[in-house]
Amino acid sequence: MKALGWAVLATIILFFGTIFIVSPIMSHLGYSSVEASYHLQTHALIVTLIFTVIFCTIAGSQYVVEEVKNIMKHNNEE
Repeated sequence: MKALGWAVLATIILFFGTIFIVSPIMSHLGYSSVEASYHLQTHALIVTLIFTVIFCTIAGSQYVVEEVKNIMKHNNEE
């Protein structure tokens, strides 16, 4: 249940981060609010999702590498 709460909190933080940080940056890169009224928010959420996946992949791979090192160290001690 605790993990679900953290996931909901992270989703809310990512959403508001997208709305207040990524959307203004993208609007200055050429998206106007009239031409792409909903496309700006959609594309900002997609960009945020891409960087979230990249970050989670890097963090997860570092965790896996550390676990493999621990297992190898444990096997060498025996």
